[in-house]
Amino acid sequence: MDKFTGRPTTFIECYINSVWQKNWDAEGANKLHEVLPNLGEDLHRRGDGGGRKQETAMCRLRVGHTWLTQSYLLKNEEQPFCYACDSLYTVRHILIECPDFQDTRRKYFNVTDMYRLFREVNPSRIAGYLKDLGVYGKI
Repeated sequence: MDKFTGRPTTFIECYINSVWQKNWDAEGANKLHEVLPNLGEDLHRRGDGGGRKQETAMCRLRVGHTWLTQSYLLKNEEQPFCYACDSLYTVRHILIECPDFQDTRRKYFNVTDMYRLFREVNPSRIAGYLKDLGVYGKI
């Protein structure tokens, strides 16, 4: 049974999905692959009161494409480094890795990988963390 439509899946659909999954797995370096390793999973958590702006921000964070971390490409500049620890400034770095943000991060969530972050942590908590850092408006 298809978990979204409720109708039986055919052999052809299963085969196509398995080929698609194999191709996706071969793209392991893809930013989104860490967040969504299994195709067909629903990552959208609605109804927590965050509204459209928060949903848009969460989507941008999941794919790793934010103004804060990617605008250098449009400006033809060098990739920025974190002002706090001098590491490359990426979504993963801000959300999970930066040691300078660790105390603030722990006030909102305590996960160590992107997969768990987007499954276990309420989007409003992620947004609160980014607001506390002063970067939410630059997502």
